[in-house]
Amino acid sequence: MHGSTHRRAVRTVATAAVLLLGVGVVPTIAHAAGIGGRATGSEAVTVGTWGLTAATTSMSFTTNTAQTTTATNTGSIALSAESYVVTVSKPFFFTPTMTVYECPVAWVSGACSGGTGTQIGGTLTAGTTTTITTTTSLGVGASLYLEVVPAGVFILTTTVTLTPEVTSPAQLRAPVRTMQ
Repeated sequence: MHGSTHRRAVRTVATAAVLLLGVGVVPTIAHAAGIGGRATGSEAVTVGTWGLTAATTSMSFTTNTAQTTTATNTGSIALSAESYVVTVSKPFFFTPTMTVYECPVAWVSGACSGGTGTQIGGTLTAGTTTTITTTTSLGVGASLYLEVVPAGVFILTTTVTLTPEVTSPAQLRAPVRTMQ
């Protein structure tokens, strides 16, 4: 090979190497710099609160007569479940038990739409504190009607304290994603 031909060949190989290097590097640089295709859209993000309150949280029993209360979703997020911490006092004598039932409509003469409602949790004994949970969905502002049914109450007062609670995020309705 002659000197000038050899130099042209070296220049051609060098130029080809630079071009190939450029082809491999430019897309990586372009990607890192954010150059390329675009996607557009918007998403609304809002903040919400959750809350659950009961109209009556403390009930005193001297007979085996059921008592009712109403639990209402006072938050801005629908609930998929609700819990209640129930404390049953222990009188000096006797060991009464309590059972809690739910109904989607108000109780009438101890009946839930002609039935007995749905029991929440098990039978609660005097002198215990137990958390019971219902998986009833409760929309914003909606109410669930509860009935506490005693057994074994004689003359001496037994007190039931029912404290509603929501355990986030397990009891919140699944988030809804909207595209605008």
